[in-house]
Amino acid sequence: MWEEITTDIKSVNSEQKAVLLRDVPALKNKKSGKIRVYPAEVAKAEIRDLANQYGLEPRQIPILLMLFAKPGIFREGMVHFKYHMNKMLFYQLEEMRKQKIGETYHHDDFVAAKRGPVPVSLDEDLTNLKKLGLVNVTLIPFGKGKKEASKEIELTKQGFEISGKLWKQIPEPLRDTTLDVKKDLFPLSTNAIKEKVHEEYPQYRKMYVEVDLD
Repeated sequence: MWEEITTDIKSVNSEQKAVLLRDVPALKNKKSGKIRVYPAEVAKAEIRDLANQYGLEPRQIPILLMLFAKPGIFREGMVHFKYHMNKMLFYQLEEMRKQKIGETYHHDDFVAAKRGPVPVSLDEDLTNLKKLGLVNVTLIPFGKGKKEASKEIELTKQGFEISGKLWKQIPEPLRDTTLDVKKDLFPLSTNAIKEKVHEEYPQYRKMYVEVDLD
């Protein structure tokens, strides 16, 4: 009785401004012609519309938000090392899921690796954001070998400006969750993050066996 379609939706964004969201996934009843649209798809369409305005992939917005958020007394605009970003994005999604709104925004897929839950596309996204002039990625050595270095990620001036605009435009739950996660994880060591994941997500204990030093 129902077929998958896309439709245009008149909506109001988080700034209470009228917007026209195009190509929102929906279901159409073949018999009655009625169209069913799920709120989560409307929310995702709003974020997709924001991404298009700034030439971004929708899943890159959570990365910029995490970089922009100010973690308590620490400086905003950066994440010390990529391993922090790996786990911050994971917790960002899981905390949204706890609120039953995990699918209201575009996010990366995660795999269970020896370094714990890792976002599949983060390296690609950081490369693209760097090409756009929005982030700098710097290798910080911690050992003598060439591979013994971690990636520090920081917003450029342009990246900071765009991220600040996105911060004001995104739905409040995603903004609040991002800030809470960054405050919680930003000061933690690699071992502390590992133990936190093991305690709160014990299904990773057998797989998450190496400290994430990326």
